[in-house]
Amino acid sequence: MRRALVSCVPLLALAGALLVLEPDAGAQPPANDRATLLSYVPADAALFLYADVPAVWNSEPVKQFRATDKATFAKIEGAVKSFGSTVPDLKHFAVYVPQLKGPGDDTTFGVALAFAKPYDKKKLEAGFKEMAGKRTEVKLLTPSDTVAVVLMGLKGDYAKPQPAAGPLSDAIKSASTGSHALVGGLTFANLPDELQRDDLPAQLRAFRPILTAESLTATLDAGKELALSVRVRTKREAQAADAEKALALFAKMIGDEAARELPDFEKAAQTEADLKPVVTVFKAGLKALAGAKFDLKGTEAAARVVLPLDGLPLAAAYTAAVKRAETAAAVAQSSNNLKQIGLAMHNYHDTHNAMPPAAVCDKKGKPQLSWRVLILPYIEQDALYKKFKLDEPWDSENNKKLLDQMPKVYAIPGQKAGASETHYRVFAGNGAAFEWVKGVRLIDYTDGTSNTLMVVTAANAVPWTKPDELEFDPDADPTKQIGLVVNGRWQFVMGDGSVRSLNKFPPKDTMKALVTRAGGEVIDFDF
Repeated sequence: MRRALVSCVPLLALAGALLVLEPDAGAQPPANDRATLLSYVPADAALFLYADVPAVWNSEPVKQFRATDKATFAKIEGAVKSFGSTVPDLKHFAVYVPQLKGPGDDTTFGVALAFAKPYDKKKLEAGFKEMAGKRTEVKLLTPSDTVAVVLMGLKGDYAKPQPAAGPLSDAIKSASTGSHALVGGLTFANLPDELQRDDLPAQLRAFRPILTAESLTATLDAGKELALSVRVRTKREAQAADAEKALALFAKMIGDEAARELPDFEKAAQTEADLKPVVTVFKAGLKALAGAKFDLKGTEAAARVVLPLDGLPLAAAYTAAVKRAETAAAVAQSSNNLKQIGLAMHNYHDTHNAMPPAAVCDKKGKPQLSWRVLILPYIEQDALYKKFKLDEPWDSENNKKLLDQMPKVYAIPGQKAGASETHYRVFAGNGAAFEWVKGVRLIDYTDGTSNTLMVVTAANAVPWTKPDELEFDPDADPTKQIGLVVNGRWQFVMGDGSVRSLNKFPPKDTMKALVTRAGGEVIDFDF
């Protein structure tokens, strides 16, 4: 789902990627907040997720995570507060997407909330409107002073309680019992049509009995153990039997993949002590998968996986996992920045039949502005580009005012908002990929564009508009000018636009060969 859906409920992060549920076909008029909330959920929704907020928030795993990662959970509490409430006051939460058939479907959805005490209607509505922006219509329904239903782009019949019968009725009933921390559900007929076709990709064909079923319901219970139960409702008993086999195959595939990755984690844990708890939890998860139970009753196939929590170092494993995820995200973000810069360079070349010069120079050849200014129109920053006076230096009265408008693509992960310095720089002069005054054509990269450095993460940052690049000296060691600036990795983009990431520098001579565009050297380094 897109950002609009994810950002609408911070607790979705706690729910993980769980699935969906729906109302009871013979339900009586709502008698409590949970029932009132669930009565607005369409029993044929493409996707539905319900959370018993206190059960999730006060579960043993989440309590440990909250104690370990106070900053993240403070953000979650702050996000809930921006909607006029607090986490302790939020009792039940549900989100549903009526269908996911085409473009825009994932931005039209409903959110239902139940509170422990009367909520502030104006703050709640204002919070959702701010999240949605101007493109999505927001409508607040107030079934009671403790229950709210927010329609994001939904109209008409969704403004009233929905018919109770439908593919997700069992799931909604599961949510209404109050026995589960999380309940989720899917109605496959309202998911993309491609999932029901006969010509599924090879990796999905074995799961066709599930993808063509009526619905899937998942529940998660959190006590002394985590218990995940999945039920697939089909139209025929024969399909249910095939769905049971598909569930077993899916569990086996996950287990096999995890077992293949375990040795790498164990090896890494020998030098990174914080990964040892991850290995312990990893092994417990593998054991739980191996002990999964599968069942078949009429037209319904079921699976259940139980993970005992006693003695598991959840908090330590969570901390290590978050750190590893943040590191991976930072590396990915910097890689994406470099990819966009590389693409902009090539688009500039397509327009001007040459790469940009390392700097905009005056008539006497004195550098005025960086190449980073020249490619602004090619990173969707044309308006900013037009504010510059190209015949003035970077620190002139006019141009200096634009320093604090540095595009995000020039900031490495971890830089503070509003930063005006960048580590993304180029080697220039003496046969490097860039020359100071005149742009170089790609055809002149006779060493090959895949063997020539275009943009690197340098050891030192410079003001992004300043024409301060890495002057290439054939007699010096260029490795002194580059740096492991993104979570211990050196990242760069080659002349062909490909992005590379290394955890160690190339040897000095190899580095020189990579810097030159036409040196005729043989690159002796494994990328």
